[in-house]
Amino acid sequence: MEKDIHKKIVVVGAGNAGCLTALHYGWHSRKNDSISVELIYNPDVKPEPVGQATLVDPPALLYAATRTNWMNNPIHATMKSGILYEGWGKKQDVITNPFPMDRMGMHYCPCEMQDLVLKSGFFKVTEADIKDINDVDADLVFDCRGTPDDISPQNGYRELVNPTNAVILGKPNWDTLGELWTRCVATPDGWTFIIPMHPESPSHNGSVGYLYNSNITSKEDAEKNFLKQFDVEITQHKEYKNYISTKPVDDDGRIFLNGNRLCFLEPLESTGAQIYMDWASVVGESVFLKKSSIEQSVSSLKGYIYQIERFVLWHYQFGSKYDTPFWDYAKSLKLTNYEPNFDKVARWSDETSWDDVMVPEYGGMANIKYGQWSPISFKYWMEGVGYKPPAKT
Repeated sequence: MEKDIHKKIVVVGAGNAGCLTALHYGWHSRKNDSISVELIYNPDVKPEPVGQATLVDPPALLYAATRTNWMNNPIHATMKSGILYEGWGKKQDVITNPFPMDRMGMHYCPCEMQDLVLKSGFFKVTEADIKDINDVDADLVFDCRGTPDDISPQNGYRELVNPTNAVILGKPNWDTLGELWTRCVATPDGWTFIIPMHPESPSHNGSVGYLYNSNITSKEDAEKNFLKQFDVEITQHKEYKNYISTKPVDDDGRIFLNGNRLCFLEPLESTGAQIYMDWASVVGESVFLKKSSIEQSVSSLKGYIYQIERFVLWHYQFGSKYDTPFWDYAKSLKLTNYEPNFDKVARWSDETSWDDVMVPEYGGMANIKYGQWSPISFKYWMEGVGYKPPAKT
């Protein structure tokens, strides 16, 4: 960041997005006295109780800024080596989307991560209940106050296409710590995530989640089916919408939305934390380093999230081992916006050898990305379900 720019950055909210955004700016500006960072949060608003899963960047930031590692582990994080799909598609019963062996994501509890980040010392922490974000006195404001009350076009939100809209959370009655991956298990009503959480972590009580569509399966039937298929104690029912803000920046280019204020997409592929960090980084590059205009950054953000929407929906298109109303509905969903890069990356992944589809640092030649995914992720999934991308026209 440039030394001659005097900026005050304020992050409002201390959930996953607020903590990661404040830590990102606090850490990267730690040697720059002309930039100050403050996080303002309401201590009465508690972080999500659900166990979380990440890609590899969030644990890298925590390691750099707080020296958290697998031995010094105050947040009881567990290793995530990738995603294990069970019962998806009809070619293979198990499909993997693994990380390279020298990189790990993590599973963690949001309240423990919040406590660690607030004590990191890289930014000022203020307890306050901000009602009007416009009242915050700062050059750059990130609004991370959680899910808005009104998710409608009139309030500047567009729903993302996804077949799920509800989840039942449960505490597993078995030891999940022997697994080093996030499990995504297909069910007749949808799918279930199983996140390995340390028994001492508060999120152990919500580390299994049964996702379904409440317009297809009643809450009572979903709970009955959940208990029949998994040995859990039910802890919470939640309904949700999948959405994106159509206006993530205010007219003055001062207030930026992040976290659930910005968007939400169900947790298949664990995209949330990475979106928050990537957006915080892009905003900094636009505001401080002038790498792009704010308008260009917003356009890139929307394209990025629409790619994530498409990649996640693509998983549902192959169905599962179940032939049920939910999976019929999931396979029927289509995206109206044509996105040629998806077919381009899928074709390249299909036509390229396993050796060459790796990124260059692992001896391959793949420098392209689609949303959060390298071509190797396409290749693993296409092999698992027998998908053949359409020929180039």
